[in-house]
Amino acid sequence: MDLSLSIVSFPIDEQTAGDMTQLLEELPEQQRMVLHPSLWRAPDARGFGVIAYTDQEELIGFAAAADMVGLHHYEWSVFVHPDYRRLSLGTALADGVSHALSQRQAESELAAFVDDVEIAAFMEKIGYQPDFNEILLSAEPLPESTVPEGITVLPYQAEAEELTELLTAAFDDTIVPILEHNLVDPEREIWLLRKEQQLVATATLLTEEGALWVTAFAVHPVHQGRGYGKAFLKWCRVLASERGLTKVLLDVETDNEALHVYEKSGFLRIQTISYWKREAV
Repeated sequence: MDLSLSIVSFPIDEQTAGDMTQLLEELPEQQRMVLHPSLWRAPDARGFGVIAYTDQEELIGFAAAADMVGLHHYEWSVFVHPDYRRLSLGTALADGVSHALSQRQAESELAAFVDDVEIAAFMEKIGYQPDFNEILLSAEPLPESTVPEGITVLPYQAEAEELTELLTAAFDDTIVPILEHNLVDPEREIWLLRKEQQLVATATLLTEEGALWVTAFAVHPVHQGRGYGKAFLKWCRVLASERGLTKVLLDVETDNEALHVYEKSGFLRIQTISYWKREAV
C-alpha cells in the first residue's frame, strides 16, 4: 500500500480538517485534546499538521503541533488508525513533525499523550524521555454562588505592573512572556480578584468547544490558604453557567501543591497527560 505524507499549516483546509475529525470520532473527547482540534481551523493559530493518506485518499493518521502562546514552543501529538499501526506510521509522522519543527526554527518542543504503557514504549523507541505529567480536571458549571463579602472579580484594565508582580511572586519571571501573550490574544480574558481593592488572585479564561478553560491561575503567596482560590474557582463555574457552557477545565502538574485546592473546589480528575522531550544527544 502506498502512503503519502504532507505537512499543512494551520488553518487547515475544511476537507482535511473534516477527515481528521472523522478519524477521531471514536476517540474519547479528553484524548482528542492533545491533538489541538480547536486550532486546526483557527485563523490566528500557529501550528501545523502532518497528514498521512493512502493511495485511495483515506486519511489513516496524522500529527498535530501547536505553538499555543507564540513563544516558538510547540506541543504535538500523533494519532494513527489502529488498523495501520503495524506500518510504523507513527514513527514516520513523528519524523515529519521533527522536520517541520526544524523548518519553523522551533526553540523547544514537547510531545503530549494520554498516559499509556504502549505510548511510553513508542516514545522511548523514537528517542524521547518523560519530562512531567499533568492532571486534567473538570467541574460542572454552577447556577449560582455568592462571592464572600469584600471580594470583587473584575476584568483586567491595564493594571500591568500589579498583575506582573502577582504572577512572578506566584510562579517566577518565566511567566512574563506568557502574560504578554495573554494580554494581546483576543480569545483570552484576564480576570482579577480583589479583596478590598487589593489584588489577591488572577486567572486567564479561554472558551474552547463549549468548555471554559482556566489558565494562568494564581493566588499571591501572601494571601494563600485563606479561601480566595476556592472562591475564585467557584466564580469561574458560575460564569460558565451564565454563558451556557458545559464544563470548566484546568490542568495542573501532578506535584503542584494547589491540586488539593482544585479538588476541594469541586474539580474531578479526568485523566493524566504525559509530556515527553527529546533525549539529549
